[in-house]
Amino acid sequence: MRVFLLIVFFMSPIALAENVLRSSVSPEFTHGLHVKYLQYMADKLSMKLDIYPMPFARRISALRQGQIDLMVGMQRENSLQDDVIYLQPHYEELQHTFFVLKTQQSSINSFEDLQDKTIGVTIHAKYYHQFNSQTDLALVAVSSLKQKIELLQKGRIDTFIHYKESTLPTLEKMGLSDKIVIANYQPTESHPYFATITTKSRLFERKDEVEKIIQQGVANGDFKRIRQLHYQDTP
Repeated sequence: MRVFLLIVFFMSPIALAENVLRSSVSPEFTHGLHVKYLQYMADKLSMKLDIYPMPFARRISALRQGQIDLMVGMQRENSLQDDVIYLQPHYEELQHTFFVLKTQQSSINSFEDLQDKTIGVTIHAKYYHQFNSQTDLALVAVSSLKQKIELLQKGRIDTFIHYKESTLPTLEKMGLSDKIVIANYQPTESHPYFATITTKSRLFERKDEVEKIIQQGVANGDFKRIRQLHYQDTP
């Protein structure tokens, strides 16, 4: 897998002829979980993976213009089909979960209990509808799960919201499973995440093949295994 920090989208015919899967992730996560999902799919397609780090808006634009071939981590917000093709099935489904200190486990028993709490969130992240539409919540935005955990330990926040599927193994690895626990109140919504292409993608002609890879990966538990190993290995 190659990571290109300087992006040039004019490619020679020779470069375009390479058996290369072009994709993109956030510049902050060039060795993150999404790269591992992409590498898995590139391996299954017998392609070399090239990563062009870009902010989210630029990634979407590059995908629509055919400058990258595939994106992961895409959440479909409505049923309308635009030029982005959401490959079926979704490769994972995650649930946002509130965590608190074990000594405060019963401090959040309903959504209303969040009103007087300071809540750790991820910068620019969207959560569930009721939470997103509540404009008077006291939020502290950070860039990583580790920062949320540290703020909670220091008493700088009362709770944080993050994916259960990544938080639980992280807490276990940090030896904090008996100190930081799931709050009594939890949202009921879960969020499916998709890999996406467009008609301009060089993978468009292989759409059925890519969807079969995703389907088999879900059935075999490959994506869950990649996630678990990622959080076990992450410092």
